[in-house]
Amino acid sequence: MSVPLDPPRAPAEGWEHVQVTLVRPQQAGNIGTVARAIANHGLGRLVMVDPPGFDPDRARWMAPEAHHIVNGARFTATVADAVADRAVVIGTSARKRRWDWPTLSPQELAGFIGDRPAAILFGPEDAGLSNADLSLCQAIVSIPTTAHRSLNLGQAVTVLAAALRATLPQRPARTEPPATVQMQDTAIALLVEILEGSDYMRGRSAEQVHGTLFRLFGRARPSQKEVIAVLGMLHKMRRTLRIARPDGSDATD
Repeated sequence: MSVPLDPPRAPAEGWEHVQVTLVRPQQAGNIGTVARAIANHGLGRLVMVDPPGFDPDRARWMAPEAHHIVNGARFTATVADAVADRAVVIGTSARKRRWDWPTLSPQELAGFIGDRPAAILFGPEDAGLSNADLSLCQAIVSIPTTAHRSLNLGQAVTVLAAALRATLPQRPARTEPPATVQMQDTAIALLVEILEGSDYMRGRSAEQVHGTLFRLFGRARPSQKEVIAVLGMLHKMRRTLRIARPDGSDATD
């Protein structure tokens, strides 16, 4: 039975708010396959973080009917820049990690994202995402396999894109826009700064506490208004406690 070279693409509706972020992708062919998966399943923009192997011609050759995804790709130097405007960030990994991230199956991914602006991170083909890459993730999604746990980059994106496409998001009326990852990170960094002036941090690393709070914020799904309120509380707390700024001066804001 012959397989059509260009299967029809699903309408671009439902999951346009999900950004596919490739972190240091090494092979242009895989980038093209990813672009085709995005187009076929109606996902949002392709973002690449510091791609050493990007060849646009090769990528387009591997992305029939999806050249617009390759041409419209956004490039950033860091993961933080790539996900700054997202409300939820999910990493992909097949191995156990140092910190206790919530782990989702492909079928649980849609429910976790909902209607929030999201980014799904995929790591380089040789090593996957590092713990540093995952520092702004609120959860990890893992694709079940049998004996061999590693998947090709294009395959991994296709599996998750198809899982999302199979479940269109429920879009209840939202009264407030969700807080972006950048807003959440700002609030958490300020809270960690305050905690560092107390006994709570004794025996704990700032990285560990930051990660715990970041995952908590992800489950809470705060709005921008709520995070702004939290920031106001934290600024007043810091002023009251007169916690020194990094430059040695007291907080007076």
